[in-house]
Amino acid sequence: MPLSSAHGDNVLTPPFVHAIVTNPISVFGKTYNLQVDNMTYPLYYGFHYTSATVSKISVVPESNSIQMSLQNVTETDTMWVYIPQSIISSDSNQFLLYVDGKNTSYEIATYSHSTILGFTVNTNTHEVQIQGTRVIPEFSTSVFSVAVIGFVSILVLRFYRPLKM
Repeated sequence: MPLSSAHGDNVLTPPFVHAIVTNPISVFGKTYNLQVDNMTYPLYYGFHYTSATVSKISVVPESNSIQMSLQNVTETDTMWVYIPQSIISSDSNQFLLYVDGKNTSYEIATYSHSTILGFTVNTNTHEVQIQGTRVIPEFSTSVFSVAVIGFVSILVLRFYRPLKM
């Protein structure tokens, strides 16, 4: 399984990444089950010091992002999020991360079909937004093509009047 990472302050060290991918719940301790289109996707997360929690995660297709609402961030802390790439991905792993609306740096590690982000959250942080280039539910090109063809067919049948000779 390919593993790549970028390090800023070495939050995501190779042993930590290995522990995450082999048993994410033991490292993070918390799971949020995201429901999208009758599918459940587990997202694992954790904090280093606080007992903060993620109260809600929403997919925002218009901005190719996911939004996480946080509770009980009682001190500046490091947060880790383990996200399947089927939920959100980005070309060349270039995500945008906003913590309470401020563009924030992060560390990233990828393993197989998952992305692990590590970043700092300040005391009383309420929202984290991760923006990529693709997010579920993705409206596939084939579905779009079928919809367009169907719509055009209906218009043609509705307004087409055969010429009489």
